[in-house]
Amino acid sequence: MKTKILFTSLLLFICFFSVNCSGAVINVGPGTSFSPAGSDDQDVINAAIQSANSGDTVQLASTTFHISSPIIMKSGVTLNGNGIGATVIYCDNPSSNFATQNIIVCEGISDIEISNFLIDGGWESFSIMHAASNRYREYEKGVYLSGCSDVLIHDLKMQYSMGDFIFCKKNTSNVQVYNTVCKPGHDSFDAWSAGDGISIFNNCWGTFINSCIKVHNTKNVQICRNTFYSDAGSGNAGVEVMGGDVTGLNINKNIFSTLQLNTIYHDPADGACSGEGTVSNNVFYNSPAYNGITGMDIASAGNTVTRAYSSSRGTKDYGYVAENGAGNLPVYNGSAKPSVTFPAKGSIISTVNGYISVSWTYLNATSYSINVYNSTSKFDSSHLIYSLNTSQTSANVPVSYNGQFVVKIGAHDDVHDSWIYSSPHLFTLSGKKSATVYSGVYGYLTDSTTGQPVQSAVVTLSNGTWNYTQITDVDGLYQFTVNSEKGTYNSGKNAYCLTASATGYLNSPELPVNMTGINTEMNLKMTQAPDYCEPHYVQLYVSTDSNERIYGCEVQIYAPGNDPVNEKPNFYAWTNKEGKANFHLTQGITYKIVTINLDGKKYTSSVTPDLDHYTIKIPSGDTSSIPLTRDVISTNCTYKRINNTAAYINASYYDSSSQSSNLTFVLGTISDGITFVPSGISGTNDRVSNPAGMVTDSFIVTDYPGKTYTVKITAQSKTYGTISEDVNVSFPASNIPYAGFNMSHFCILILIIAGLILSKTRKAH
Repeated sequence: MKTKILFTSLLLFICFFSVNCSGAVINVGPGTSFSPAGSDDQDVINAAIQSANSGDTVQLASTTFHISSPIIMKSGVTLNGNGIGATVIYCDNPSSNFATQNIIVCEGISDIEISNFLIDGGWESFSIMHAASNRYREYEKGVYLSGCSDVLIHDLKMQYSMGDFIFCKKNTSNVQVYNTVCKPGHDSFDAWSAGDGISIFNNCWGTFINSCIKVHNTKNVQICRNTFYSDAGSGNAGVEVMGGDVTGLNINKNIFSTLQLNTIYHDPADGACSGEGTVSNNVFYNSPAYNGITGMDIASAGNTVTRAYSSSRGTKDYGYVAENGAGNLPVYNGSAKPSVTFPAKGSIISTVNGYISVSWTYLNATSYSINVYNSTSKFDSSHLIYSLNTSQTSANVPVSYNGQFVVKIGAHDDVHDSWIYSSPHLFTLSGKKSATVYSGVYGYLTDSTTGQPVQSAVVTLSNGTWNYTQITDVDGLYQFTVNSEKGTYNSGKNAYCLTASATGYLNSPELPVNMTGINTEMNLKMTQAPDYCEPHYVQLYVSTDSNERIYGCEVQIYAPGNDPVNEKPNFYAWTNKEGKANFHLTQGITYKIVTINLDGKKYTSSVTPDLDHYTIKIPSGDTSSIPLTRDVISTNCTYKRINNTAAYINASYYDSSSQSSNLTFVLGTISDGITFVPSGISGTNDRVSNPAGMVTDSFIVTDYPGKTYTVKITAQSKTYGTISEDVNVSFPASNIPYAGFNMSHFCILILIIAGLILSKTRKAH
């Protein structure tokens, strides 16, 4: 009996005093058994890694580790520091020690994490580094991955290194890289025949002689929310596609800043490339224009290009043009200050009807601000008498007293999300006057949206035999003196007609004026004319001859100059269950429309979108053969723990009919069991214009134990219209162990055995 008790006690001791059941932390650094000696510290780091079990963390202390040969990673191990700058891995004598070696080597392993430290290549400066032999650029890579899977790299920085920062090859898949900063001597990131599933988001990438990111023969590479920049060097390109099948390439919401050679491009010297991808919602700032990727089918939309300088190759950026011919207007980037055009600086003016008009230069900004002060030296809230944010370049300011005033104009820098202000502009108010109105017709022209006056507009009064014109003043006032003739619009030679036109506005229709021999007031509201960058949404409904709405119909839109025989529409979508499809079209342009019903029959029509909705009627089609949604659409959500406070939620969508478009993932929660509330947490792949195959998105959540999240997955299906699925992910209340058999399972097994032994002992008594 004593033997049994002793054995049971031993089992319990092993259970409760063994290393952390959910993964041990192995400390490396001063004061630990793995203590760096100041040189060849890779030996103590590698010893710690080799001693680790799957799920363990090798924790590097806040110190500088001097290494002279590579650090070798192992499956299931996390290599973590105490932060960029706090923990440093420094390469001693790189011209000899690392001439043919990488810094961190990962070969044929899986489920690893590398985070929170600085890698210093040891070259001290760019000038020293680039005076070295060219062969070093092919080596000394920061993190080398070959044949790896399930890799997480984040919160790293690399500096003064000749090689690439992160290099993936030989079917390395499922790699996520975020929160990293790098400006190496060669490339920042390489995916070279790396397999499938590379997510690169929220990083700052620089380069000196080559490209920030290179992609070769690798599928489903997601490049989102990164900043690409360069300030010196001969390379300075953003994303380079180097050939092979790169299906699923998604370049979204990035900023390409001050690159010299290219932003996104294909180098034909590296072979032909193929596949489908998207380039959307990026900002190209002071960089060459993106001109497409040869051999790829690229869907591009929403990109913005600033006015830029001549690059080192003599290319100029005149604004991005997408594959479908739609252009994006360059935006204001803060390169010029706004200035006041009226009143003149230092001038003396009078109020008109209790107002003064202030106007300023147009800088293509989305928003302007005007601030008027009654002091010439103090520009604070106590001296501010008028303030307005507006999209216009003029404003009427109410002022009731004479004196000296100062106006300051601000323009919003849309590239840097900041305000640029003019210098203080002084003027003097002295006197008041009223707009003189004579016998005839008069009125004010105002913007129909903002209510601001439209100045310098041309107003024409005519009666069929003569016409007079007037130019509106700063208050938008026009006035005509007309003899005491009386007439109406339908009374022959005395029928008066009024029209107005102004730059940037739609011409007003001909308005009849009933002249009564006294002053006639006619105030006109003018609507801004949309240009190619300001189309409006048009709803197209498809119905049968009997007015039955048809869903699942394909609607193709062809712009002028594009013939449907090319079978490459400028826009396309499928009608939803209401028979509706939305398009962003420009007013005044006649588009050709090809509607394809569920039987595959085509019908051609046209539309000039001056209204907000139109109905297209086609003959009835047989809809009985439409399969159930669940037969072709599948969604799923899983989770994976990062640590005790953070976890991944991984969502997937698949359409076996390959007819989806406009796929979105939104993370949120369900309030009161009914209402979906977005969490505001962005994923790695929230929006995909033309999904191909299985499409995934990944969200990082914190303080997750016991919580339930919902991922709303929405797509536009050719067969079903809009499809929306809510998929729930629930976390247990306790921390989630890593998958697979680990020490925690062993502990539980020991407890069960101990319980059985104690039970038998108790029964024997």
